[in-house]
Amino acid sequence: MTNRVNNSHIKKDCPTPIYMQVVDYLRENIASGAWEQASKIPSEVELMSTLGVSRGSIKKAISKLVDEGLLEQIQGKGTYVKSKDISFPLTEGLISFSESLIEQGLSFETSILDCEIRKSDEDISRHLGIVEGSDYLHLERVRSVEGEPVMFIENNINMALVPGIETADFVNEGLFAIIERLSGHQIEYSKTSFVAKLADTQRADALGLSTQSPLLQQLQTVYLDNDSAIEYARVWLKSSRFQLGTVFQRRH
Repeated sequence: MTNRVNNSHIKKDCPTPIYMQVVDYLRENIASGAWEQASKIPSEVELMSTLGVSRGSIKKAISKLVDEGLLEQIQGKGTYVKSKDISFPLTEGLISFSESLIEQGLSFETSILDCEIRKSDEDISRHLGIVEGSDYLHLERVRSVEGEPVMFIENNINMALVPGIETADFVNEGLFAIIERLSGHQIEYSKTSFVAKLADTQRADALGLSTQSPLLQQLQTVYLDNDSAIEYARVWLKSSRFQLGTVFQRRH
């Protein structure tokens, strides 16, 4: 953590409430970059000592900035400067998460947790339009943005339409690009929905969360330009980092 900005002492005889002076101090450290995104700020005890104010004023100031989205409190760890939300625009057509991150100029890494050929059950067969018991590729990945794991991705891929996909490099090449290259078809459209979920043990461990933490789940079936279902994905998104956006036009 870089050194905090210099601050004049809290003015006890000032008409501005003490907690609002603390808010200004905290906000200045965040705005100046003295406290960087995702960094832990000083503890309440440290802030009490630095500013010479009560714990109640510190708590009230922190609570205000949590409500404003500048700080976040992680149980058992402390208070952190909230990282910038990751935008996922719903009005810009079908793009992958990796394509969206690249467009936003965010650095990211992908870790492979599982990649294996499985036999489809009734649910997977229905989404992929294949006979139950057919081979499909099951892929599990964690994607980290600027060092923080933010999404757990489960891809279920119709292998018959993409020969050789089981040997593809899913770390260094985007899934959509791989599919289009190996299938000889363009990805055309998807059927997508979002639901609120609580993290189970597997997803919580992978994302560095406690169980029952709130997550946003994307369910998506992707189709090629010949209307064949190529992939069924379940993606768990860290809800504190993602912002979904769209534009609505009023009917006339």
